[in-house]
Amino acid sequence: MKRNTLIAIAAAGAVIAGGTIGGVALASGSGGGEQELRGTEQAAAAVDISDRDDDRDDRDDDAEREQEQGRDRSQDTGQGQGQDQGQDGDSRYSRVTALALSEAPGFVTDLERDHRDNGTVVWEVDIFGTDGQWYDVEINEDGTEVLRSHLDNDDDDDDRQVIPSSGIDIVEAILIAEQHTGAAFKDADLDDDGRHWEIELRGDGYEHEVKVAVATGEVTAYEKENDDD
Repeated sequence: MKRNTLIAIAAAGAVIAGGTIGGVALASGSGGGEQELRGTEQAAAAVDISDRDDDRDDRDDDAEREQEQGRDRSQDTGQGQGQDQGQDGDSRYSRVTALALSEAPGFVTDLERDHRDNGTVVWEVDIFGTDGQWYDVEINEDGTEVLRSHLDNDDDDDDRQVIPSSGIDIVEAILIAEQHTGAAFKDADLDDDGRHWEIELRGDGYEHEVKVAVATGEVTAYEKENDDD
């Protein structure tokens, strides 16, 4: 992850009832036979209309039952899992960054999901503090515990880091990149001029790199290459 010294704080950019049933036309005339015929036809038409209404109600009931069954199957088989994963991801990233900021208030510039040699996963968070100093905070995989927090003394005076005063934050940028690639997040950091988030993701045998504009949330660049790791 980058280690930068803040030289300037600047803005990256301004933001982010029913239809009519056709009747049966009957000719008027005289004679009991015709009246009896009309009465019989009208009764038949009424029965026919009633039957069609019953059929329509049955079809509506069947459609509702199919929808309910479809929702039940979706829940049982895990359909819609992508949406749940997105919501879980949002919650996880937000939980990690919020916990880190409670330890060192400021602005999160870097977030990395680091796989350690011992098999554990640790979130590494870089923060430019409200006191003007840089902090490194390590969070456990679940985002529930601060494992380590310290001042970052690995400074490079030649680097310049601009902190944006508005626009999307690192969590929003990660979600945009995930949606764009369908890959799993690995690392994100703010570029030196504070105008873009640079996100690295992996999936399907590829390494994806996405640049997201801080001011607008727009994907401005995207590359992918074979993942040799």
